[in-house]
Amino acid sequence: MSLASYQIILVMGGCFLLLGIIFILWNKREKNKYYNSILLTRRDIKETITHEHERFWLQAWQIGGRISLVVGIVLLIIGGILWFTSP
Repeated sequence: MSLASYQIILVMGGCFLLLGIIFILWNKREKNKYYNSILLTRRDIKETITHEHERFWLQAWQIGGRISLVVGIVLLIIGGILWFTSP
């Protein structure tokens, strides 16, 4: 493989890492916005405060962010190892 191939792996790893961070931050923002917006309109305030009935679709950004972080870190490690061990 050429040196450019290793750089592409590193760039892809960086992009996945950046996307993972953005997804996790987006999840926090969406959760806060969702639970704060319905606080005044919901009859059962206890459910909102304790999050008894968790909304699974709110965790989709967090799960995707974690997967993206893992993929990004693995790509960065592989790309770095290949770059430093190439002749």
